Amino acid sequence: MKHRGEILREAVRQSGLTAKEITEKTKISHTRLYRMYKDPYVSFDELILLGKALRYNFASDFPELSADSATPMEIEENINYKIKYYELLEEHLKMLREKMENYDPKKGK
Repeated sequence: MKHRGEILREAVRQSGLTAKEITEKTKISHTRLYRMYKDPYVSFDELILLGKALRYNFASDFPELSADSATPMEIEENINYKIKYYELLEEHLKMLREKMENYDPKKGK
């Protein structure tokens, strides 16, 4: 099996885009992007999302992606939902971090 993270890293390198540019386009955090490089099982959904930002077709590396019967409109809608999910997840993590920083064990709050 091909290591998806390594293929992603190479596609990013070839794109010439910076990590900041990629994360701005995809709303994926820097941390998540770098973790993907080490992950041999990066989801195909994430590869499609990143492929759009990189202008790279991962179907050339993973033929199973080209078998997708979804229309371009369905793919675009799915990507938009994923972007919204990542945005909400980042907001949630930020709130949790702030809550942990302000936590007072003596008060229990």
